Amino acid sequence: MGLWSAYFLVKLLLYALGYIDFHPWANLAFAAFTALTPRNARQRLSKNLIAVPIGIMLLYHDSWLPPIAQALSQLENLRAFSAGFLWELAARIVNGRLLLGLGAMLALYALARRKLRMSTFVFLGILAVMLAPHGWLWLERNAHATAVAAGAGAPAAADERNLSAAALEARLERFYAQQAKIQVRFVRPAGAPAPYDILVLHVCSLSWDDLKTLRLSPSAFFGHFDLVLSNFNSGASYSGPAAIRLLRGTCGQTPEHSLYDRTGSECLVMDGLQNAGFEPHWLMNHDGQYGNFFSDVHDRGALKVPLEDNAGAAPAQQAFDGTPVYGDYSTLSRWWARRLKNPAPRIALYYNTISLHDGNRVLGAGRPDSSYAARFAQFQSDVVHFLDDLRSSGRHVIVVLIAEHGAALAGDRRQIPGMREIPTAAIAQVPVAIALVNAARSGQPLSVASPTSYPALNEMLARFMADDPFAKPELDLAAYTDSLPPAEFVAENNGTTVMQVGSQYMMRSPDGSWSSLEDIEK
Repeated sequence: MGLWSAYFLVKLLLYALGYIDFHPWANLAFAAFTALTPRNARQRLSKNLIAVPIGIMLLYHDSWLPPIAQALSQLENLRAFSAGFLWELAARIVNGRLLLGLGAMLALYALARRKLRMSTFVFLGILAVMLAPHGWLWLERNAHATAVAAGAGAPAAADERNLSAAALEARLERFYAQQAKIQVRFVRPAGAPAPYDILVLHVCSLSWDDLKTLRLSPSAFFGHFDLVLSNFNSGASYSGPAAIRLLRGTCGQTPEHSLYDRTGSECLVMDGLQNAGFEPHWLMNHDGQYGNFFSDVHDRGALKVPLEDNAGAAPAQQAFDGTPVYGDYSTLSRWWARRLKNPAPRIALYYNTISLHDGNRVLGAGRPDSSYAARFAQFQSDVVHFLDDLRSSGRHVIVVLIAEHGAALAGDRRQIPGMREIPTAAIAQVPVAIALVNAARSGQPLSVASPTSYPALNEMLARFMADDPFAKPELDLAAYTDSLPPAEFVAENNGTTVMQVGSQYMMRSPDGSWSSLEDIEK
């Protein structure tokens, strides 16, 4: 086997630490091939010419990276990235501690192979994986649980739900069957409806986990709102699917592949708002060309109104692909000035911002700053400034700030920071905040901790339409948030599904196999 034994031992170590998966039968077959003894130099060369590409492909197959066909389909998008952003992504892949550990292991390997037959340890390791899949991780988790129990005085109750593949598939089917029954309708009030606007600010790359990673207090920003959904599932880890889910959010959650099929008008949020008397508008602080986002909103989200011009706004950032990103305040305030001249009594705006997108660089401070903290500070300041303008106008406005997905700032063992192929709860559990501008405030924001998703948000909007909150001398927000449509955590991305089962998160890979995401807790 020669140096190929180092290849397998490194993979077994990475598997034990949870950084990669390990397909034992495929690795056993490849190990048997590499163990074949060549009779001469020509056979040795031929063997390695065959083994090297197979070894690379098998390592990729064992990794948590997306399927190769899916990765190749993203090459066009990668070509749009600036050189600086590509360098930044490459730097994230390097894990200093892991490299030091692997270096130490290879040093021990170099010493041990002089005295020991290392191929024997390879085959024993592969056999151990066959007999006890995730055995090391099981020991690690139980050691952690024992430590917690020792500190707390009593162990937590085990989750005894059936986690077999068949049971998980049945649970997922039941979830979608229940979601198919959910339907929210916006009803136009009788008589002359009260004039107010609904502004939906759809924010790329913001999750609760991102705020935790930045060590930011959520109240500093969300204290400017009246209502916060703290357990909201966006169901997606990329912008296009998130926008489609939002714009089709009057129906329950559908499987991801259904997002690219036609849907009935009863599921279309902007159609429903228009039928309820709101004039629809569409605005973005970017051009929407990357990743065909424009098409996802216009065609699949069925937002048919013209995209309003943002060219007069001030560029605040340079995007990861070199295009300008206009300041949120500059873009929104210009639009608001036009709105105040519009005689329509009610307007509904869908606004999309990529100010927090990975790879953007904040302009105007000497050297462009690419840190998420700088982008968030600018974004927060712009939104608060805009809310102040709305309040100063005296007009009644419902502002809904909702994130598409997180930025994955922290990453985990399976995904480097910024990578979002696996739609974990750290990525798909996002903030949703509602401000009832110029309504009677009732003190601190009301937080709704129950699991919610898009139908719950639209149910609240429907209740606002039926019972005008701006006509209340004092707001009782609990009346608008009681018994909202429930939503278990299920999120999808390109064939990978993450589902919460009790206290655990289970992942279905594109090949249909299920595994526990407990193995990648940070």
